[in-house]
This record gives sequence, structure tokens and C-alpha cells, in this order.
Amino acid sequence: MKEIGILEIYCHVKFLYTLSRICKTEKSNVTIFTTKEIFSKIETYLENKSEYNIVLKEDKESKHSFLKRVEKICNKKIDLLFVNTIQKTCLNFPHFFGFKPKCKMILTIHTANAWFNKKPAFKVKQIFRTVDTNLSSIIGKTIILPKFNAINVIYYPIKQFIQENSDYKKKIFTIPFGFFDKNIDIKSSRKDDKVIFVVPGQIEEHRRKYDVVLDAFEKLFKKYNDKIILYLLGYPVGIYGNRILKRCNKLKEMGYNINYFNSFVPEKTYNKIMKDVDFIILPIRIESRGTGVITEFYGKTKGSAAFYEAIQYAKPLVVPKEFNIVNEMKNSSLKYSDSNDLAETLMEVIDDRKKILDYKELALKNSKSFSLDVLREYFVNEILNKLDSL
Repeated sequence: MKEIGILEIYCHVKFLYTLSRICKTEKSNVTIFTTKEIFSKIETYLENKSEYNIVLKEDKESKHSFLKRVEKICNKKIDLLFVNTIQKTCLNFPHFFGFKPKCKMILTIHTANAWFNKKPAFKVKQIFRTVDTNLSSIIGKTIILPKFNAINVIYYPIKQFIQENSDYKKKIFTIPFGFFDKNIDIKSSRKDDKVIFVVPGQIEEHRRKYDVVLDAFEKLFKKYNDKIILYLLGYPVGIYGNRILKRCNKLKEMGYNINYFNSFVPEKTYNKIMKDVDFIILPIRIESRGTGVITEFYGKTKGSAAFYEAIQYAKPLVVPKEFNIVNEMKNSSLKYSDSNDLAETLMEVIDDRKKILDYKELALKNSKSFSLDVLREYFVNEILNKLDSL
């Protein structure tokens, strides 16, 4: 029986849950190292919580002290430690300078450009962030990465990017951000025949282009208002988010079937809507604000959690043409170039109920490629059984 440790002290709650479920197999036990706040967000979802060993950071314990405690535990009992997140900044790197357990370690890389960029970044108006970014890049490559036996990325194209654009020679694994759980009910309770579209996630300017969607739906509502519903399933962030909500409100006042939220969407509401939708629209902004002053590219150097919601709920995706869709999801995805193309693309499915059902059947079939059983098999065959060779 192998002992697996999973460390998350920063932010990625969903991925901590995903990895915890995948790594708990007949051949492995799992110890979770995290904070009380993070654990409180996942403990209700962990299947048979008592089967996991939980080590929590104390309220008054510094991150440095907690990591030292984690290191001691790893030295005694852990065979492999996953480090889920190291935020790439000079403020966080020092916590890991002296961190070197005797066990094997795998670091998950969420932003490939931040870790493997070859040229220094520079922005005159952000001089302090520029210095931090470039110094972090040197530290990451020379001090942090060498500590690890391999890395993991949450989206397969990120692996391709690293292989083609860096001299990294160690193993690169692809355990994704989320998975399809066949034991979770995803059946819709709807009784109407409206076509429901949803844009999930926070309404933030650096993440998604909401105006493209609203421009398209202004046209669609004029023709299909009695046949379609649009949900913006996330709360607004900043000036941009509030501007988008004002635009939604105007459409609502015109009698159009658009629904949106001013604050955090309750989990039960979120799950019900996601079960009922026909298509998930992901108007992702390909060039994204990355770590420091480095630009990341969704679908290429950075993954999207919203993509895995399409897998979790087994829904077809609608994405920009530039977004790099993995092969397993291509035939259940629609692509568009601009708002006019998006409107025309959606008209084709709104007018054809059979086509909608076909896409949903393909989405369910494709989601099973990312099932918990499939990912556990990958973990056992590619990592657990080959641990000594890492």
C-alpha cells in the first residue's frame, strides 16, 4: 500500500477534491495537508471522509512552520507528495526554500508561461511587478522546480506547450482539474422544451468576453425569445462586471429571457441550473492576465475550470475558434469567431431539437473519458506503479 500526500495551502479547493478522490485507490492511502478554511469547503463532498488522513494548519501556525511539520510527516510515512499550488511570486517562494521531503514529489503547474517563459517580461507602468515576475522566474527554474521529480498539468495542451517551448526533461502528467462522477445525479428535472444556455463563472473582464454573448443574444431573443433562456451563472466583479449586469438588466426590461445574479450563486441553485442547461457557453478571453506581468493563453498555457464543468455535468460546449479543445471533446463542442457567427451557430441548434439531443448524447459519452474510474486507472498505471522510476 502506497502512501500519497496532497498539499494545498493557497486556493485550488476543487482540484484538491479532485486529486483526493483520484488518488484514493485499493493500492493507496491519502493524507491531505491543507488549511482549515480550504478543508471546510471540501469535507462535505469527500466520499467516506474517515478514510482520509487529514493534517490541518493551525490558526496561529505560520506557513513556514506548517510546511516543516508536513516535511516531518512525509519523511516518516509518505511515498509521494503532490503539491497542488505554489503561487509564483517572491512573497510565497521563501516558504518552499527549505522544503525538501525525502519522498517523491509532483508539482502541479497551472500557468506554463509563468514557469517556463524564456524571455524577461517588462512593463514600465508595473515596475515592481516586473521585478517580482522576473526574479520569481529565476527562482522557480533554479530553486523550486529542481526539488520535484515531475510536474502535473490540468489540461493536456499545456503539456504540449511545455514540451515544445522549454527544455524541461522530467515527466509531465495530466491529471485534470475535475472529473465526471457517474454516481452524481445530472438528470434534468425540466418539463418545458426551451433551449437553455449558460455562461458559468464570475463576471470578470480578464476571464471572459461577455459582450460577445450579449450581442449575439440580442439578435437571438428577437427571433426566439419564447424558445430560449440565457443564464449568467456568476457574480459581477469590478466595474466591468457591474456594466455587464446593467446591460443584462436592460435586456430583462425588454422582456427577454435572461437571468443573472448580483451576488454569489447558492450551490443548490447553481447545481439545479447546470443540470437543466442544454449548452455551456465559454466566451473565454484567450489572452489572460497571468502571474505578475506575464500573459497566459487559455487552452494553451493555462486551463479553465469552466471547461471541466462541461465534463462534470456532461454538457456540450460553445467556445471561441481559437480555444484549443482536447480531442475527447471536439465532437460535442461548437465554435464561433465573433458575435454574428455565435448567433448563427446557435440558431442551427435552436431550430433542430434532434441536433441538440445528439450533442448532449455525445457530451455524455465524451465526459465518460474523464470519469473517476478512468482517471484512477491513469494514476495507478502511469504514476503509482512507476513511482520508483520517477
